[in-house]
This record gives sequence, structure tokens and C-alpha cells, in this order.
Amino acid sequence: MQHSLNIPEAWRASGGPSQEEQDQFIDGAIKSLSDPQQVGQFEQNVEEVGVWANEVDAAFDRVTRGFMDMVAKNGKDFPELYTFLADWKTYNARWVALLLLSRNVASEQISILQRFDKVFLDLIVTIKTDQDRLDAITELQSFIDEDHSQSGEMAQGFLNLKNDIQGFVVRFGAYVAEKGAELEQQAKTLQAEIHVLTTQIVNLDLEILAATAALLAGAEGAATLVGILGVIVAGTTLAVKIAQRFDKSIQLIQKRKELEEVNRKQKALAHLETAFNGLRPDISLICDKLVMFGEIWQSVRSQSVRFQTHLKLGMEAVHEERFNKEIELARDTCAPLQEGLAKYASKLENRA
Repeated sequence: MQHSLNIPEAWRASGGPSQEEQDQFIDGAIKSLSDPQQVGQFEQNVEEVGVWANEVDAAFDRVTRGFMDMVAKNGKDFPELYTFLADWKTYNARWVALLLLSRNVASEQISILQRFDKVFLDLIVTIKTDQDRLDAITELQSFIDEDHSQSGEMAQGFLNLKNDIQGFVVRFGAYVAEKGAELEQQAKTLQAEIHVLTTQIVNLDLEILAATAALLAGAEGAATLVGILGVIVAGTTLAVKIAQRFDKSIQLIQKRKELEEVNRKQKALAHLETAFNGLRPDISLICDKLVMFGEIWQSVRSQSVRFQTHLKLGMEAVHEERFNKEIELARDTCAPLQEGLAKYASKLENRA
């Protein structure tokens, strides 16, 4: 599995670092790996992964509880939340399985690094004859051909999970935005309908008052009192107008209730978005930490291929200074990696 690298601009123009820059880097790395204090820090860096594994566990738990709270409070209004919660629980289960696998892979890679250092790299540094060189080439091939696919599967599993979680964040954000737009349109439509009904009722009130006054011509002042009492005489224009007003009033009450419901959902959605935004840092923590150990075997294997290819050039190649420095650097990285991986595995040893 390859990661995209940000190549410095100067190296892009020149085709990569110069031989001198490469040699300086190797010398600097060897020097760092000969400093006990720095080696201790390197081991601690790997061990720390076990610490953040527990932090990610806690983050998953916070996100899960956050979604369960959202569903409990808003699931009736937004039933799609049940699907989001189910998806998240699936991601959590995959994380737990991959973390357990990483513990096994860490133990396997400790063994790989031990053999890489004490057997295969030792074969190279002890070459005295051409037959020793040929034997080392053969032994390296057997090492290269070993199947350690579990580490690659673990790394790919973490990468897939990271991508799925990032996709989940996008989908949930799109869902909230879509629901928000949908509710906003519903509110606008209801507000327009309420405005129309309110205007119609005001006009009907004026028409009813005018009709009542006309029917009670000569009975000065009675029109207002009769209008207040709502006295209706069947079959008259007044009765029709009053019936229309009653119907419009019922519609207005219903539309106002619908608008209240939409406003309630808008508030719930705003709370939902706020709650989810509060979970984003935890999700980011998970995504940033998922991929770690899967490439160790690939790195060891690629170095073995490189060393084997170099040995095929003959005995003169065995004594090249740059080649021997690369072997020294490879050996120096093995011990702190082994120690760090052992400490990492111990951090997870109590997991079921």
C-alpha cells in the first residue's frame, strides 16, 4: 500500500535528493539510532500507539452514545438517524476487530524484525567469500517469498475503515443540509399560505360586517352586537360568508399547527447539527490514527529485495560504503521497533 508523498519543489526539479543529501540523511539517522536517549524516544513513539488506541476506543464510545442520544430525541422526526446509527455501530465493530488483529500483527512483526536483523542482515555483514554472497542471495529470496499477508490486510482494513468514516461524515452532513433546506421550504410555503388565509379572513370579516349592517338597516347599532354574537339566518348571503370564514379559520389553525411542527423540527435539526459537530474532533482522531503498522513487513521486504539485487552485482558491491551504511541503518532500526511493538502489544493484552 502506497501513501502519496509531498515532494519538495527543489527535488521535483532535480529528480530527487542528491547523493550527498541521501548520504547525509543516512549518517544522521545512524547517529540518532546510536543515541540511547533518542532510541528510547523512538520506542516510546511506537508504544504511544497503544495509548491512542484506547483514546480512539473512548472516541468511538462518545460518538456512539452521541448518536444514540440523537436517535432517542429526534428519531421520530428524522427516522434516517436509525440507519446512520446502525452504520456507525458497524464501523465500531470493525475497529475493534482490526485493533485485535493489530495486536497479533505487532507480535508477528516483532518476529519478522528479529529474523531480518539477526539472520538475514547478519548473513550479509558476514560475507567473506563469493559462495557466502550466493548463499545470502538464496536465503534472502526465501525470506522475500514468505507470506505475511495478514499485515497488509490489516493496513488495508484500517484504510478502508478510515475512508468509510470520512464518507459517513460527508453523507451525514449532506443529510442535515438536505433536511434543513426541505424544512426551510416547507416553512416558507406555510408562511405564504397563512398570509393568504389571514388576508381572506380579514376580507370576509369586512364582508360579514357589511352584510349584517345591510340586513339590519334601520336597527342602528345592532349590526355590531349581532356580529359579535354570531347570529346566522340560514340561506342568506351572510350565512354563506360566515361559513366561508369558519372554513378559512379552520384551515388557518391547521396551517399554524403545521408551521409550529416545522419550526420544532428546524430547532431539533439545528440541535442535531450542533451535536454532530461536537463529535467531529473524535471522528477526526479516529481517522488520523487508523493506519500504522501494516507497512512494516512491506518495508522489510522491499529492503530485502534491494539488498539482494545489490548482492547480485558481485563481491565488489558487498564492500561498497553506501551499501554497508544502508545495512547498518536497517539493523539499527530493528531493535527500537521491536521494543516499541512489544510495548504496544502489551497495551492491548487485556482486550478480549
